[in-house]
Order: sequence, then C-alpha cells, then structure tokens
Amino acid sequence: MFSLPLDEFVAARNAAAKEAAAGGDAVGAARLRALTKPTVAAWVVNQVSRSHAAQVADLVALGDDLRAATEARDRARLTELDHERRRQVDALVTEVSRAGEVDGRAVSGEVLRRLGETLTAAVMDPGAGALVQAGRLTQALQYVGFGIVDESGETADVVSLSAEREARRGPGAGAGGAARAGGGTRGKRTEPARARTEQAPGDDAGTEHPGSDTDLAAAERDVAAAAAEIDRLEGRRDQAADVVREASDAVGPLDARLSALDEQIARLTAERDEVRGALDEARGVLAEAEEELAAIDRDLAAAEETAEEARRRRRAVRGRS
Repeated sequence: MFSLPLDEFVAARNAAAKEAAAGGDAVGAARLRALTKPTVAAWVVNQVSRSHAAQVADLVALGDDLRAATEARDRARLTELDHERRRQVDALVTEVSRAGEVDGRAVSGEVLRRLGETLTAAVMDPGAGALVQAGRLTQALQYVGFGIVDESGETADVVSLSAEREARRGPGAGAGGAARAGGGTRGKRTEPARARTEQAPGDDAGTEHPGSDTDLAAAERDVAAAAAEIDRLEGRRDQAADVVREASDAVGPLDARLSALDEQIARLTAERDEVRGALDEARGVLAEAEEELAAIDRDLAAAEETAEEARRRRRAVRGRS
C-alpha cells in the first residue's frame, strides 16, 4: 500500500485490515489499521527509494564506510566520504527536481528539502537507512547530530526492518544505537514524544507482549478504537483536502478570468472615453457645418432671386426693341 498513490493509501490500508480480520488475524488487522498515512514528503521518499533503489543502496553503503572511517579516526577518509555523501544526495534530489513530479504528483521545494534531509539521515544512521530502503516511511526524517527526528522535530523511533542487517552490525547498533545517539542530551532538555515510524505486519521489530490474554484483548480493543478514530479523522481530512483542491482548481481560472475582464474593462473604458471625445468633437464640427450650410442656402436663395429679377429685366428690354 506504501507504493500506491498517496490518495489511495487509506482505502488500501482499510481493505487489507478487513481482509486480515476476516482471515482470523486480529493482531495483524489491528496493526494494519494503526498504520498512519504518510505525509507528502514521506510518500515521495518511499517512491524515490523504489524508483532509485540502486542510488539509495549506494547511499546506505556510504554510511557504513563513514562509520568505519569514524571508528578508524581516518580524518582524510571522513572528509572524502562526506564530500561524496553530499554529491550523491544532491545528485538524487536534483534528478527528482528536474523531473518536477513523482508518479504524477508535483514536488514542491519544501518536499525536495525534506527528501534531501531524509537521504542524509539514511546515510548517517543505519536504522534510518533500512527504513528508507524499505519504502514504508510515514514521516520524513532528519539527522540532527544527536539522533534522528521526524518532520515535526520530535525524536523518531527508527526501527530497523531487517534483522539480518542488525545481526551483521552486532549488538548496540542499528535502531538501538540511533535511539541512544540522543541519550546524552536528555538530561539537558525535555524529551519530546516519540513519533514512531510504522511498520507493516511481518517486519522484524522489538514488540512488547502483554502479560496475559486479557491484557492483549484490552490492548487490541484500544488499538482498534484508536485506529477507528484515526480512520474517521483521516476520512474527514481527505474529504476536506478534496474540497480544498477542487476550490483551488476553481479559484485559479476564475481569478485569471477576473483579471482578464478587469483589463478588458479598463481598456474598453479608455476606448469609450476616447470615442466620446471624438464624438463631441465631431458633433461640434457637424453643428458648424450645418450653420454654414444654412447660410449658404440663404445666400443661394438670394442669388437665385437676383438672377430671376435680372432675367425679367432682360426680357422686358428685348420686348421694347
């Protein structure tokens, strides 16, 4: 379900939980219902970890080299590897940025920033690296020097999804090491609530088991109730997000149309004023021409009377001759 389009996550999760419950797996169904919908940044990281698996694997391997150089106190090697880390992270983020989208979803500058931070965390912490490679993040990660935090700035419970990787690293490494990385600061600051990055059923993780079947049943009821509330709120959030998207899609064209109409009104107003001025001028010319025409008509009538009088006198003179 983590590989699906983000808008399909909740429906796919609920369907998987329902199928697990129908198969008699109440614990698996409860764990599925408890899965949190990824943030946009986490979803992008998950898709990038799938579409660029080789590059992400190289980054995680680079983290192993960095830790080995740190243990060997090889400063020259550390400097070289740190430059390579920056180069590889920047190259992958730039590649995603140039594409402009991930699986049809546009990628913002803020999401690209969080992608870079999460890839850096994958290098610096082996537990974070395993999670990024698994492609099941629900929040983007950030390495802050004393451990891994999520998008809200709270300490992330980075749990490795691969027991084999943890066994290779030996006791004290992996997720536990990541958690202890921030231990030295806890006496100096308030410990934030731990934002757990969720895992799908079947992944290896240190799960505490209740002391009795009664406690387990109660815990399962609590999980189911919490999951139901999350489902309800996520449903409302998805509906609200759909309304926002639809309204945003409607506002954009209407705003552009309004701006075009305002420009057209301004242009037509200026043109109207210009035509009105020309009309007033033409009316003035017309009035003057009409007055001149009337004067000419009067002069013509007088001239015709004079000509007629002259013709009569001429006829009279001819009659006397």
